[in-house]
Amino acid sequence: MTKTTTQNRPTLVRRVILTLLAASVLVWLVLMAFYYWQESGPHAVDARQRQRGEAVLLVLSQIKDPAQAHQALSLYTALFNSLYQRAGLPQRFLVQLTDRQGQSLFSTMPAGTLTLSGESGEVVTGTLNGARYQLFRGETSDWRLLLGEPAAPAGLLLARISSNLTISVLIAVPLFLLPVWFAVTRGLRPLRRLSAAIAARGPDDLTPLALDVTYAELTPLTNALDRLFSQLRARIAREHGFVQDAAHELRTPIAVIAAQAHVMQRAEHANARNDAATHLDAAIARMSHLIEQLLDLARIDAGNLAAVTLLDVAQLLRQELANAAPAAMARQIELSLEAPDQLSLRLDPQALLSIVQNLLSNALRYIQNGGEVAVELSQHQGRLRLAVADNGPGIAPAEQALVFERFYRVAGTDVAGSGLGLAIVTEAVARLRGTVRLEQGLQGRGCCFIVEIPVG
Repeated sequence: MTKTTTQNRPTLVRRVILTLLAASVLVWLVLMAFYYWQESGPHAVDARQRQRGEAVLLVLSQIKDPAQAHQALSLYTALFNSLYQRAGLPQRFLVQLTDRQGQSLFSTMPAGTLTLSGESGEVVTGTLNGARYQLFRGETSDWRLLLGEPAAPAGLLLARISSNLTISVLIAVPLFLLPVWFAVTRGLRPLRRLSAAIAARGPDDLTPLALDVTYAELTPLTNALDRLFSQLRARIAREHGFVQDAAHELRTPIAVIAAQAHVMQRAEHANARNDAATHLDAAIARMSHLIEQLLDLARIDAGNLAAVTLLDVAQLLRQELANAAPAAMARQIELSLEAPDQLSLRLDPQALLSIVQNLLSNALRYIQNGGEVAVELSQHQGRLRLAVADNGPGIAPAEQALVFERFYRVAGTDVAGSGLGLAIVTEAVARLRGTVRLEQGLQGRGCCFIVEIPVG
């Protein structure tokens, strides 16, 4: 089944050959139409008949003897009648020669009425006994000449042109098909070698191809493959690092859970068990938060985000600040929001929610009790601008570029965290084709994270 399907699939060689055959048929049809127009057009027929009549007049102008003129026209008429018979024309070539006094010297005109109009030397169309002729009339100092060429039927003319043209096309087609077939099959060899080189690679071999391709047309393909291999190497290396860092981060809360569970099991006093339970709850919460952030990051990395929908960004921010208000009030942190009453935009709500939640969570986690967190939302020149500022301890300039990396923790901090919040923000902002940067926070201290997303 697979072999039959493969054989039925179109190939480049077959397509080129069929295209050239179709082009040959098209050329044949165009040439047929051109030659038919050339042969049957009134101007072409008139010119041909005028040329023939002038040639006969030129011969007759050299003859003075009526017998010689009769003999010359007899030979001329026999020659053309023979040509017409071979061409399949039923009519005869008409000739009439008279002297200056009007006495007929030679005539092949059948009985019937023929009416001519026009001056001497003019080619006109006439009808004799139902047959149409192209007629030429001319004279010399001694003779008057009338020549009549039968009009060829359209079908007969097409058949004659077709027979002559078809032979030429049948000879020409193989002469250019064979070189094209040879050039195409030979030109595909580098592509086959490239395919064989890729097929021979192992599943873990993502090194550059480093192939010396013969044709310049293959260079973009090999360059694209090398770029793809480079991106895959970077992605795999990043995933390996992610797995190692995640395992390292999960090891600590798991160890705490195991230790505190052991303490709770062995503790003899209620206070010791309560203390162990408190530490156990904290470790479980930390691990739960870490797992949730790992899942968020994996989902954003894989591109599994919600579809773009129309949402009120201002209302989303107000809802998230309302959710964070109890934790802020417990630590006497002032939350403020400056935003329009309504701001409806078409965005990915899941990506935007990840940005808002992680920026708010970071600000509330690292700010001191009694601090201030201010959130601003605006739209300007086709860009959505979200700023989350605080007056907390801030981040040293040397570490400001590092805080967006995965699992990076600011040195000296004693706040529990995974180092993934800002990495999630970075990935979500990138998915929305936006930018994120870090500036100085409120009152000349703390941090201000500014996110700008193109909308429209």
